[in-house]
Amino acid sequence: MTNHINSTARASLNGRTPFELALLLLDSKLLELLDLHVIESDKIILTPRLLKH
Repeated sequence: MTNHINSTARASLNGRTPFELALLLLDSKLLELLDLHVIESDKIILTPRLLKH
């Protein structure tokens, strides 16, 4: 669920995603350990259906 939310572009981030910001600020090893990764924009699910996967 976190990967889907953080892969969604935000106007407040000038069209960037929170994940892109995390890549700039955090060590990539930390993101890997937390199993955080980008979801392609056409595959993002932001509905309750996501919880069923």
